[in-house]
Amino acid sequence: MLFITCVKVNPGMVGDARAFGDKMIKEPPRGVKFLQAYHTLGRYDAIWIYEAEDPEIIKDFLHQSREVASTETWVAFERRI
Repeated sequence: MLFITCVKVNPGMVGDARAFGDKMIKEPPRGVKFLQAYHTLGRYDAIWIYEAEDPEIIKDFLHQSREVASTETWVAFERRI
């Protein structure tokens, strides 16, 4: 399954959020494969695009991020053009 997570860093937590994001991308949880990561200007500070075998895996690892950021995650389906 393909997932898109929008990340909003909590106030005063930029350094910790960066360290958390770096760790997740370099050492993703078992069953998660990061495809893209973007820093963004606007409502969210980062966008992560990744694949995972099971939504439960996503729930567990995003739960770990709540001290440094709030997230919104969508399941994405490819639209053929």
